[in-house]
Amino acid sequence: MKIGLYSITYRGVWYRGKAVDVFSLVRLAKQQGWEGLELDAERPHAAPMDLSADDRTRLRDLAGELGLELCAVSPNCDLSSPVPVQREAMICYVRECIKLAHDLGSPICKIFAAWRGITLYDGLATYDDTYSYNQYGFWKGERRGFVVESMRELCKVAEDYGIVLAMQNHGPDVVNRYQDVLSLIEEVGSPFFKGCMDINIEPEADSPEHAREMVTCTGDLQVHSHMNGEFARRRDGTVELVAGGYFDKHFWGRQVAYPAYVDALVSSGYKGYVDWEFCHPGQENGRPAGIEYVHNQSEWPLSTSRPCAPQPSRRPRPQLSALS
Repeated sequence: MKIGLYSITYRGVWYRGKAVDVFSLVRLAKQQGWEGLELDAERPHAAPMDLSADDRTRLRDLAGELGLELCAVSPNCDLSSPVPVQREAMICYVRECIKLAHDLGSPICKIFAAWRGITLYDGLATYDDTYSYNQYGFWKGERRGFVVESMRELCKVAEDYGIVLAMQNHGPDVVNRYQDVLSLIEEVGSPFFKGCMDINIEPEADSPEHAREMVTCTGDLQVHSHMNGEFARRRDGTVELVAGGYFDKHFWGRQVAYPAYVDALVSSGYKGYVDWEFCHPGQENGRPAGIEYVHNQSEWPLSTSRPCAPQPSRRPRPQLSALS
């Protein structure tokens, strides 16, 4: 098993400040100690329309020189739209991401069934607008069928380029848990369609039994995974998880069953990546955090850590001045 960094962490939308450009991010990931880098297929990182043939060669060569694997290219896609032109645009987008992954030497495209996306206010991202209502409330049909059709088409493209499509168990539409991903994989029926199973976004994320169950039931179909949360350094020097899972009222103090999950992955012989992502609005002293806050959060998962006691439910955000 290997650990990597997901570039969404440094896209400049979760903290106050500029994004780290994709070439500098390759160097930063190596400097921080990650084994691989997963590229978010949105601007300003790895949007396929922005990377020329020369850019792709330079990016692949740089990663090779540094010994850092570009482990995945990850389109943020919604393949469930009942509006044909929207769905076709997403299919086209994923096709271009498959080609990009091939050009960069990345074996995987991590995808969504129905990603709702984010909105930006003064450069800062929020899930509130897209997750607070049903954007396809007018549609009375089954959106899952559109995902199946789209995946069958995209798997043929993936096969042509030798890329595996790994669907994340990310809700809230069509896919809401790991069983939904397994059901889609079975129905689509392609060896180029696998799973990206993340314990932190399962409804039972804090259950060790559920973590072990997910790994056992998924087996060889799991080829990729993520982790997220927030960490704090205590007075004795240890680094502890103080928040995890979805960024909602259960985020702070939620103890995601990472120890059981990692243990189950190791026991199963899993050899893929578990990639770290900072993918929620960062705050420090009640204000949008800067990039230094994210630097600390990205480096701490690589530190020695141990589980901590449940935290109070009032979302006690750790302050860097008190923790450093």
